[in-house]
Amino acid sequence: MFDFDNTCIVNDVGEAALAYVCGHEILKDRTLLGGEDDSAAYHERVFRTYHALLEEGKKKAAYILNARMFSGFTPGEAEAAALGAVTEEGKKLGSKMLFGVHIERGLAVRREVMALMDFLRARGVGMWIVSASPEPVVRAVAKHFGIDAEVIGVRSTLEKGIFTSKLEEPIPMFEGKAECIRKFVGENPILAVGDSKIDLEMVEMADIKVAVAGRELAELIRSPSFAKASEGERGWFVLE
Repeated sequence: MFDFDNTCIVNDVGEAALAYVCGHEILKDRTLLGGEDDSAAYHERVFRTYHALLEEGKKKAAYILNARMFSGFTPGEAEAAALGAVTEEGKKLGSKMLFGVHIERGLAVRREVMALMDFLRARGVGMWIVSASPEPVVRAVAKHFGIDAEVIGVRSTLEKGIFTSKLEEPIPMFEGKAECIRKFVGENPILAVGDSKIDLEMVEMADIKVAVAGRELAELIRSPSFAKASEGERGWFVLE
């Protein structure tokens, strides 16, 4: 079981897709921030609201806003936007400004994680991705990079073949990742890999627990307080 953003790849596919649809002004649902908004600055407002929520520490609200970006899209249109985002981002990592907000740029696979996936695949181990990003984006980007795994992402309900702003539950965010694994996979993973504190509960479900080096989760498990709380437990590794 693998987290996706900043685990399988460097940077966040959900944020890259949001930058693409807002930057190209192709959002279809004009009620994402509440009431109907037909103003010329709507796309900027959605984009800046998402990043303001992150700055305020309101991650769940930010992620839910991000997950609703394809409201009004058909699945094919959502996939096309996702592929447009990954193409526009490119593999070269850097940064850029959009609507006055400094954001990361570029999407690249983590070679060490790809090597681990190849090792597992060669031994017949089934692989899953569980992500707090919209499922159409994760599927499109995973396919683009040749990542062969089942995908659990945030899913919007469909009405007459069009995505709505309503999200299907359980939602794979925070504790919802573990709930999604129990519902869609039906058993605890042998091995799980994550990069942030948000992934902790999901990773702790596995026999072999892996944190990506240089990220929040690796720092947490290496902290004295965590080591003391986990004294006597085994199975934690850091993927260097």
